[in-house]
Amino acid sequence: MRVAVVGGGAVGLACAWYLRREGADVVLLERGRCGEGASLGNAGWITPGLSNPIPAPGVMAQALRWLAKKDSPLLLRPRLDLAFAAWCWRFMRSSGRERYLEGMRALLALNRRTLELFDGLRADGVEFEMHEDGLLFLFLSARAVEEEEAVLADLVREGYPGDVRPLSTQEAQALEPAVSDAVAGAIHLPAERHVRPETLCAGLATALRTAGAEVREGADVRALERRGGEWRLRAGAEDVAVDRVVVAAGAWTGPMLRPLGVRIRQEAAKGYSVTAVGEGTPPRFPLYFGEAKVGCSPFVVGVRLAGTLELGGLDLSIDPRRLAAVSRSASTYLRGWRPERPELEWAGLRPLPADSLPLVGGVPGHDGLFVATGHGMLGITLAPATGAALAPLVLGGRLEPELVPLAVAR
Repeated sequence: MRVAVVGGGAVGLACAWYLRREGADVVLLERGRCGEGASLGNAGWITPGLSNPIPAPGVMAQALRWLAKKDSPLLLRPRLDLAFAAWCWRFMRSSGRERYLEGMRALLALNRRTLELFDGLRADGVEFEMHEDGLLFLFLSARAVEEEEAVLADLVREGYPGDVRPLSTQEAQALEPAVSDAVAGAIHLPAERHVRPETLCAGLATALRTAGAEVREGADVRALERRGGEWRLRAGAEDVAVDRVVVAAGAWTGPMLRPLGVRIRQEAAKGYSVTAVGEGTPPRFPLYFGEAKVGCSPFVVGVRLAGTLELGGLDLSIDPRRLAAVSRSASTYLRGWRPERPELEWAGLRPLPADSLPLVGGVPGHDGLFVATGHGMLGITLAPATGAALAPLVLGGRLEPELVPLAVAR
């Protein structure tokens, strides 16, 4: 069976990998270069412990309070768009406690094999930079620590299998000497990991080619139609004929499928990052700056600060105020390290449904057409789990239980 995967980010590459492992003849079509979209500059976290949906109780009220603060962690840019208004309404409805917990269960179910699958990629010869140091949450107030402990208590009750270790400031500094004296408390999740996402995407693309898949970069899919029992994609000047199609084009999935009458209900959530070598001693652990909502990922070379969620449409422009807020957060939570000599200043668009659950599965009314999008800020974490769960559906019609709450038409 010949399958086209549209989109060469982490999710698309993972879908292509597991389809190829199951014996499919795979062609991956990426309009630019693999891994240079939303996968390029993110924190690269592999974090089943962050399986809590974004629309949580109280988050909408906080977003409204932040409307006038242009460097806030969460920014909604209001616009005259009925689809955006409907998305905001569904986001607000999803923030009730029962729906929030339902979403948490769905993400935990999809994340059940995440660490095992990353180990499997390594065992299969996919080369990428991965660190297994856990994740350290840092907070500036005791109240913020208590609020995060409540979130993690929900996760544990709903089935998160990892340890959750509250730490005093002194204990956090003993574990991570870069922690500032301004930090009031911390929480360590030792099971979590992080990767350098560029290396993961490059490793998957290389492994796919080695395994016999076709990976085409610079192949912008301009048209997609069902014709004579097969799917035809116009990619550049060529037509590609296949039996099945998986669209994993991130924030651009909706516009791609709109000519088919398919509505993908998600918004583009812009994130920012700066990757730099700094002065002083860099952190050894991946860190989450709680109040700033910024992730800090140390790599073999350089440290990446990544954060913010900005809802403003398909706009990749960089707002210097928001980028500066991400960089500035290091001075509060860390002592002796500041980002200098930036290697990469980046903005990317994460696809975000209103309930912040991915959209993964078949498209109703379109035989042989599948979608894998909507992973929000969990794209790296959930990429292998998405690919592994979707491949049996694409190739054999077998719906894995973890995909049931992620239905495209929900």
